[in-house]
Amino acid sequence: MRRMGSSAGNVTRLCLGLAAAALASACSDSPTGVAVDASLVTDVVATQGIPVPRPADRPGRPVFSAAAGGVSSSLGGSILTPVSLTPSTCSTGSSQDVVITYTITGAQAGTATFNVNTSWSYNGLSWASSVPTTVTVPPRAVANAPATVRTVTLSVQNGSGVGAGTASFIVAPSNLTNSNATGAKLSFDSGSNTTVYVQFAGCSVAANTPPVLTLPNDFTVEATSSAGAVVDFSASVSASDLEDGDLTASVACTPVSGSTFALGATSVHCSVTDADGATAQGDFTITVEDTTPAFFTSIPTGTLSLIAANSGGLVVDVSALGITVEDVGHVSEPSSFACDYDGTAIPIGGTVTIKCIASDAIGNPSAESAFDVFVGLDLSGSCGFQSPLRMASPFSSHKRGSTIPHKFCPPAYADGTLATDLAGGLRLVLHYLGGGGVGDVEANDNSAGSTAWRYDATEGHYIFNLKSESNWAEGNWQTTVSYAGITLASTTFVLKK
Repeated sequence: MRRMGSSAGNVTRLCLGLAAAALASACSDSPTGVAVDASLVTDVVATQGIPVPRPADRPGRPVFSAAAGGVSSSLGGSILTPVSLTPSTCSTGSSQDVVITYTITGAQAGTATFNVNTSWSYNGLSWASSVPTTVTVPPRAVANAPATVRTVTLSVQNGSGVGAGTASFIVAPSNLTNSNATGAKLSFDSGSNTTVYVQFAGCSVAANTPPVLTLPNDFTVEATSSAGAVVDFSASVSASDLEDGDLTASVACTPVSGSTFALGATSVHCSVTDADGATAQGDFTITVEDTTPAFFTSIPTGTLSLIAANSGGLVVDVSALGITVEDVGHVSEPSSFACDYDGTAIPIGGTVTIKCIASDAIGNPSAESAFDVFVGLDLSGSCGFQSPLRMASPFSSHKRGSTIPHKFCPPAYADGTLATDLAGGLRLVLHYLGGGGVGDVEANDNSAGSTAWRYDATEGHYIFNLKSESNWAEGNWQTTVSYAGITLASTTFVLKK
């Protein structure tokens, strides 16, 4: 310390410290006797009575905020974990995202911005960038504040067919702006430019996927002939392949679609092979069955009239009725039929309903068909009543109380033989045509003098001598002879006094 004196008065020596901590040991030769570190003090000469001047502030050195970039290794792009890109012809893997993280430290008086290109494409020789994005950094009050972190996502694409080797490109932020022209500003340090490393890889060949073969479930069809049925199942068979697309046309089946499948179950085996030799195959079963019954090609309808074989009627012979059956498509022949009343005797004048069912060779039954059978007599040779009765006008005339002979030709049986054994069952009924409430007369009662019916083999007719009553009404009477309800002859006669 320099010592100074003055004629004007005593000189006071003061020590001004540059650091508060240093004042404890300053100015050892001061009036206070405190030691002073000469490297920390500056002599200020003050005249007694004049205030000690305040030392001027030293000009401050600006502290700048610096931005440094780095690639996120988790997404690739670093020298240790480069981005792996396949050629542009690969639908997957020719493009990836890389994230760059910018870390801003230091003081910064105002808002700052900078641009980063986010789209990077390799054309086989060099990298081209485009699509800039703007990064905004708010003010940083003090230099030791926590770092400001900003991330930018890049899209890195191999726009060429390159599939081998390595490359790299540098992402350099640009267009740096600072809103405060005089204070501390953002600047880029040496690490702000980020290198992205790329490794080109060939397109990976996925393992070949076997084709998918679609077949119908087991199914049943109806036979259309004795050979079975033609079955076309092509619409239910298809195949597709992940690599080759639609392979339906390549499916091979045995037996082929459109073949004739025999009655019973047939297994169909199908397979298809893709371009890489992978095969898919499967089976399904086609069953051809006959569930359709036979049908009647000929059968009586309504009422069938048959001629009695004899006075006992007729024993039904269904096979003689002209009934025929057939199986649809002749699938299961021979077909047959069965009817009730077959072999049953039906009396003369009787009517029965016969029911029949047709069946094919495997027993499929048809619906029931029915018709009526009436057993009668052959009247084609009948001559009606003979004299004295007349079959046409003018009718015969008879006195009341007289005997009126009734003669008629016999009917015939089925074989043409005359039915001469019907006398016991013949019935003669008289009906008065004049009205007046006169009832029918059962003339078979011979208690009044009539004779019984008999067959006169010499004359070749049946005869019945009717004894009329004197109290019967005058006028026209209808006379009818029948057997079991079958009219054999009928005419009109006149009664008079």
